[in-house]
Amino acid sequence: MELNYEVVVRNVKNPRIEINAKGNVKVIVPPSQDPEDIIKKKRAWIESKLNELEQIKKQFGPLSSKFLFNGDFYSLIQGEDFFVNPKFKVVSLPYGDFKVLKKWLKDRLREELDFKVRLFASIMDVKYRKVYIRFQKTKWASCSKKGNLSFNLALMALPEGLRDYVIIHELAHLRAPKHGDKFWGLVKTYYPDYAEAKKKLRFFWLLLEWNEVWQNLREVKV
Repeated sequence: MELNYEVVVRNVKNPRIEINAKGNVKVIVPPSQDPEDIIKKKRAWIESKLNELEQIKKQFGPLSSKFLFNGDFYSLIQGEDFFVNPKFKVVSLPYGDFKVLKKWLKDRLREELDFKVRLFASIMDVKYRKVYIRFQKTKWASCSKKGNLSFNLALMALPEGLRDYVIIHELAHLRAPKHGDKFWGLVKTYYPDYAEAKKKLRFFWLLLEWNEVWQNLREVKV
């Protein structure tokens, strides 16, 4: 199997390999590291990840025109009124206006975050400042040094339980800023199945990268 990859030289402590949703492989190494050494060592892992990516794309690629919401795929139809029908997995979008859908998603996520962030913060005994909702290019959410929380609108594509994990993850940063033992120990206390949640988040991120509806939502301004 011929392996094509891009090499990026940076002042990093440890080399790493990134594979995006399109199957592009990027090898990031410090100036002193030979990228060929990393490729030889990790070639079997890279090929397994590329094969896994191809299998996922074959299964879910045909669903890329459907709307991914709460972990399910909804069909979009054009109607006079906007509505979301969870029973039949249908969204009626007046004249294909994605602004209506984006505003509805923001309002729904805001309502959920207003309740759950406050709830989990109380349980975890942490204090935060402001909560923002915006699209983020590489993260589901983030926590600033000032204690502000920013959540990706694309969280609405996830099952509710995974959104809970993301909230707990960010709140844990208020007590442990770095992803060390203290941080993961704290997350495990409030979300024991966090390792499985991390795997599922990577899976859903791939689906979003291929999803035409969410790509359209990113371009719409509300």
